[in-house]
Amino acid sequence: MVMAKTRDSIGIDLGAGGIKAASLAREKKGVRLVTYGFTERSVGEMGNDWLADIDGTAALIRKICDRAHITGGRASTALPIASVFSSVINLPVAVSKGKELEAAVQWEAKKLIPLPLEEVILDWKILPPVSVLAKGKEEKGAEKKEKMVEVLLTGAPKALVQKYIEVFKKAGFTLGALETESFAFIRSLVGNDLSLVAIVDIGARKSNIVFVDRGVPFLSRSIEIGGKNFTDRIADVLKMPVERAEEVKRNISELSALQSLPDLIKGVITPLLNEIKYSFDVYRTRNGGTRPLEKIILTGGSSALPKLSEHFTEFFNLRTFQGDPWARLQYPEELKPVLQSIGARFSVALGLAMREI
Repeated sequence: MVMAKTRDSIGIDLGAGGIKAASLAREKKGVRLVTYGFTERSVGEMGNDWLADIDGTAALIRKICDRAHITGGRASTALPIASVFSSVINLPVAVSKGKELEAAVQWEAKKLIPLPLEEVILDWKILPPVSVLAKGKEEKGAEKKEKMVEVLLTGAPKALVQKYIEVFKKAGFTLGALETESFAFIRSLVGNDLSLVAIVDIGARKSNIVFVDRGVPFLSRSIEIGGKNFTDRIADVLKMPVERAEEVKRNISELSALQSLPDLIKGVITPLLNEIKYSFDVYRTRNGGTRPLEKIILTGGSSALPKLSEHFTEFFNLRTFQGDPWARLQYPEELKPVLQSIGARFSVALGLAMREI
């Protein structure tokens, strides 16, 4: 049985490559990692939907949490970016309060979301104006200049949300929060940085691209290029079974020794780079291109591929690096090598756990 209450904050990520769970606690000196646990899927299992077997998934969550000694009545999880509609809309200041705001959001949502609104759970949030400075103060007279307000609109299918609620109930948790992966990425990888940043999450089956401005996910896209593509490429070029190719991909030292590595990576990464460039062009068109993209943060299980960040830096002429979701946490020094080796896979789980801290 799980405890009714806990001071720890729990995040559980149902990713295509496996389930990751993390428990954090706030202390006087900062946020401490309490414990973590995860399971990995085989190459053949990566395309399976966790929600297709609710009982089996719930049992696996419970098993991971029991082994990791994660106890508590509440947990947060995330909806995949590909399953959620998200957009920033502009509304007149005059309708930015109360029932007028709700009506205006509903009207815009009908035009943007390709589902009947009665089948969707809507959420929205008024964003601070660009004139709000990093120090949290607003420029003098800025409020009078603002004729429009930006509203972050998010919509998720009710049927999908209900399945997540059911999974976690069967696993022994109350679902404390269900949000998009974008916000979890921002907490664990961006923090209080208000510059324009691109997060590229290279997952097992898909890659997510999130443009974050002032700590807000202004544009999110999911594309069908992921770690499985790298695995298939390795298997094809080196004439080996995909299971062995997956082992090679995860063994950084073995992978780095391959003479064909540059061509292997380039063959898969070029379509991804072009998709990111297209996404950035879309973002600039929507937002006037007034703020420059300052850096690219890589995350996800395949973001540790050798020389990957160099490919991004060369293509975009921008600083690119692998994000470290453990950087804002305290943990025993002896755990550092292990955490660094699995770190990029935990960006969502840790970001979720940070939500209530």
